[in-house]
Amino acid sequence: MAYLMLSMVCIQSVGSTGAHAWTLFEAKTLYEEVELSASEAKKVQYAAGWSAKSDTELLIEVKNNLPGPLACHGATAHLLSGGSVSKSFVPRLYVPSASVRQGAVGGVKKGQMKDFAVTCRCWKKPGDAACGNPSNK
Repeated sequence: MAYLMLSMVCIQSVGSTGAHAWTLFEAKTLYEEVELSASEAKKVQYAAGWSAKSDTELLIEVKNNLPGPLACHGATAHLLSGGSVSKSFVPRLYVPSASVRQGAVGGVKKGQMKDFAVTCRCWKKPGDAACGNPSNK
């Protein structure tokens, strides 16, 4: 019985200190992940090619010239035959500001690609026009 009473007192004291207001899973950022505007998209550079080791794995390079990081969700290669090959990046391809990162899309044979597209987003505070860094609070 004493153990039960002690446990209840401990739980109540933790609850009264405000510790329950914070959880490990609670997001404390004002930033939202949003699509890039046309002017922001122009500041991100993309390149694609194949490594010398594989002619069926398309390497995609993303260079971020924005003031905040990017989260690239995936890429699509449009083929000369009219088809396409898409790949989601899991986890997302995170590209910090002023950095370059690479992802890969398997199943795209060298010489068969017409063009490609990469889906990237950035973070903004509501009402802000420019991408920002959610880790800088």
